[in-house]
Amino acid sequence: MSEEIKLFSSEFEEKKDNEYFKSNVIKEAYLIGAFSKAIIDSSFNPNGKVVSKNETFKKWLSNQQIIQSNLKRIFNKASEFERKFKLTSQRNSDLSTLVTTYFNEESHQKILQQEVSFAFIRGFNDYSKFKKDNPYQGDDNDNSKTK
Repeated sequence: MSEEIKLFSSEFEEKKDNEYFKSNVIKEAYLIGAFSKAIIDSSFNPNGKVVSKNETFKKWLSNQQIIQSNLKRIFNKASEFERKFKLTSQRNSDLSTLVTTYFNEESHQKILQQEVSFAFIRGFNDYSKFKKDNPYQGDDNDNSKTK
């Protein structure tokens, strides 16, 4: 009997119409922050199939500026680590889909760097809280294969 996994998309659906998220850039930074946290957690998972307790993406991210022009680069690097280390899970796939759904590269809207950084950190922290509030104890604790 499998336990139903609560996905971050259901959490974001409740928030996305909030005034804070009216800017696409803020949505993008928030979701990429959440996805980055998911990849960091998955790559550090001691039960990982390919890697365990790996901090490569975390260290790479710590050397990046969290600014509007770097958002796509950060997402692409997180996706690369997800593929390379086989970190695919329902939650990670859900977050990746959210990012690609809301990412609008052609947005010419300029947002202050500090607002982009804050949205990224907020997404990072909200995902951490979400995961704590909604633990999933499957075969590989969030590294389960998507069906």
